[in-house]
Amino acid sequence: MEPQLASACPVVAVLNHSGADLQGLEAALRRGGFQVEASTSLAASLRLLQRTRPEVVLLSPLALVAGGLEIEQLEALQQPQDPIPVIFLLDGPQSLKVAASAKLALRDFLFQPWDPAEAVQRIELAVQHRRRLRDLQARTQRLEGQVSMDFKTGLMSELYFGRIFTMEFKRAQRHHNTLSLLLVDVDNFKGVNDTTEYAFGDEVLRHVGRLLRETVRETDYPARCGGDEFCVLLPQTSPAEAVQTAMRIRQRISGTTVQSKGYSMQVTVSIGIDSYDGRAPSSPELIKRNANKALQEAKRRGKNQVWLFAGNPADTAQEA
Repeated sequence: MEPQLASACPVVAVLNHSGADLQGLEAALRRGGFQVEASTSLAASLRLLQRTRPEVVLLSPLALVAGGLEIEQLEALQQPQDPIPVIFLLDGPQSLKVAASAKLALRDFLFQPWDPAEAVQRIELAVQHRRRLRDLQARTQRLEGQVSMDFKTGLMSELYFGRIFTMEFKRAQRHHNTLSLLLVDVDNFKGVNDTTEYAFGDEVLRHVGRLLRETVRETDYPARCGGDEFCVLLPQTSPAEAVQTAMRIRQRISGTTVQSKGYSMQVTVSIGIDSYDGRAPSSPELIKRNANKALQEAKRRGKNQVWLFAGNPADTAQEA
């Protein structure tokens, strides 16, 4: 089920698994201008969080244990660029250690007896912190796009890559040279962030970036072009030569394992390719679009594959 669009009033999800008396607190939230979405069981909370993405979660836990369902629900709700604050309503400090160990970027705690006015104040602060964090991350992304290097991998940034792509395409047109593009996507990367710490996901991206840099020629242009997607521009490279390069990249990456902070993963990538022959009408946008079609076909066919855009009227791709 798709999440609902944000309402005019900030939504507070009150997950009352313990059966505590939270009527006064809910009433205070409504008076404070919040929309309250309440649930009284784990199953009801799961349905609630599937249909809406709240501004803040207030949890009165049933049995707060490390690795338990309540912690899993809250961790699954988080997104790296948009964490949701969670405020725990706890009976006492005995549950504080478990709550503090959850993978939550923004969290707070209230102990019994809960004062509704204090709870509303904490929630208002949590809303402010979340919005400030999102603004800060948006500004950081804009700044990163203005520089030539991607700080996470050390490769070329997406914006700078776009400039290089345009320049190399014009050069290929002028001299009737071939030009090839590889789109390299890390397989199952979302599952990495869902099941490990985000720092491990960053380590996977750095690992892939390093191997790309080591595998391609000095005259090629590897770049990070999205969350888990990389681009490699290959000047004066035919489709057959691009396929050979892509196969080397795929084999090099799949033959290694990333290990960090107790996590281990054998990384694989899917690669889509399109090439410009130096003569036929084309553009950087068309080349990238065709390479993406080949990439999607590689992933649809089982991942850890290399596919070359076929260029036929049906816009299909062929296995490399």
